[in-house]
Amino acid sequence: MRDVTVAIPMPHMGVSVTEGTVIAWYKAAGDSVEADELVCEISTDKVDTEVLAPAAGVIARLVAAEGETVAVGEPLAELAVSAEAAAAVAAAVQAAAAEDVVEPPPAPTEPERVAPPQPAPARRAPATAEPKKFDPVAAAEALLPAGASNGAPASSPVARRVASEHGIDLGVVTGSGIRGRIRKADVLAAVEARAGAPTAPAVADLLRGYDDVPRELVPLSRQRSLMAEHMIRSRQTAAHMTTESEVDMSAVDRARTELNETRLAAGQRRLTALAFVARAACTALAEFPDLNATFDGRQLIRWGEVNLGIAVDTEQGLIVPVIRRCEGLTAPAIGDAIVKLAGLARSRKLTPDHVRAGTFTISNPGSVGAVSAMAIINQPQVAILGTPAVVRRPVVVTDVHGQEAIGIRPVMTLALTFDHRVIDGAYATRCIVRIKELLETVDCHRASP
Repeated sequence: MRDVTVAIPMPHMGVSVTEGTVIAWYKAAGDSVEADELVCEISTDKVDTEVLAPAAGVIARLVAAEGETVAVGEPLAELAVSAEAAAAVAAAVQAAAAEDVVEPPPAPTEPERVAPPQPAPARRAPATAEPKKFDPVAAAEALLPAGASNGAPASSPVARRVASEHGIDLGVVTGSGIRGRIRKADVLAAVEARAGAPTAPAVADLLRGYDDVPRELVPLSRQRSLMAEHMIRSRQTAAHMTTESEVDMSAVDRARTELNETRLAAGQRRLTALAFVARAACTALAEFPDLNATFDGRQLIRWGEVNLGIAVDTEQGLIVPVIRRCEGLTAPAIGDAIVKLAGLARSRKLTPDHVRAGTFTISNPGSVGAVSAMAIINQPQVAILGTPAVVRRPVVVTDVHGQEAIGIRPVMTLALTFDHRVIDGAYATRCIVRIKELLETVDCHRASP
C-alpha cells in the first residue's frame, strides 16, 4: 500500500549552481514509475541532465511546470510510495548529505597512482586558515556572494532567454529569487510594465546596408547561450593576464614512445602529450597553490586538491568535465580519464558530478591545430593553462661540450592566463617555468614528472 508521499527534488549539482530549469516532463500525475526511471530533464548553467525516480511509486503531483526554474532542494514532483520505500529514500538522502567527495571517473589501479607532492611554503598569509579538505558545499556561501562581483545581476537560464527574446535589460529588473536572482516571472513582469513603449528595432534595421546579402538566421542553442554569458562574465570579472613559455617536448616524446609501445601491446589507447602536460601542471600547482584557487572578491580560497577541468570540443559546444583529485594520478591514468570524459561529453552522457567543483582548467586548442593558446579563465577559478599544438622548430641547442648549434626540436608554447587581481605576474611566470622544467625532464619510467 502506497500511503507516503516523498518529494523528487531539484538535485544539487555543484557549489555554483543554485537552481535549475525543467526542460521536459516524461511522466504525468497518476503515472507509475520504477526506481531510477526517467522522470524529467532539467537544465542548469553547467549542464543538462536527467532526474530519476528515487523509488518505485506513482506520481502524485507535478509541482514545477516545463520552463519553470526551481531552487536546488525544492520539489519538482511528489511521489506516492510505500512506507518502506520512503524510509529507504530518507536513508539515501542522509547518506548523500554526509558524502562530501566523489571518486574520480577513471578509477586507476593503485600502482598507477603517485604520492601527491607536498606544497611549498605559502608565499602570502591567507586571511583565513587553509581548508583541510575540499568541501564545495561548505564553501557555497563564499563562492556565491549576494551580488555578482562585476555588478551584473544573477539570473536563471529561462529568464535570460525570455529577456533576450523581448529585448529586456536584466540590469533594470528586480529579482525575486534566491539572493535576488532574476527569474522568468520577474522578466515577464518587466515585459508587461514596458507595454506600450517603442519596440526594439528589428535585426534588419540594425544591419543597414546588408539588405541584398543572402543570409541565414541561426538561433543559439541553450548551451551556447549559457557559454556566451559565462565568457562575458569572466572577462568582465577577472583581470586577465597571460604569461607564456616555450617547452622542448623531446623528453615527453621519448616517454610517450616508450609507454605507448607497452600500452599498444596491451590493447590500450595511445597516450597524447596532453596527459604529460596535465601531470606536470598538477605537480607545479602543489608548489604554487594560489593558482589552484578561487577569489570571491574578499579572500583567496586555496583548494586542498586539484580538480582538473579539461575543455572538450563537442557538437553542442565547449564543455569542461572535471578529473577529481588529479594530483594523485600518473600521466597514463590522466590520459585514460581524459579519453573517458571526452567520450561521455561527446555522447551527451555527462552527469552533473562530471562537471562540478573544478579548481583549475586546461584548454587544448592544439588538438585542432592552433599554435597559440591564450584562453578565458573558467570562473570561479583564477587561472587556465592553454596547450597549443606541438610543432617542430629550429632552436638553439647546446651539445655535451657546451657548444651551441641549431637543432630541430618539437616545441609547445604553453600559455598560462591568470587573474591579475590576486596573482602577480612573477608568481604565474615561475609556475609556468616550473611546468616547463618538469616536461623537459620527464621520467618515462615512472610516467610522472
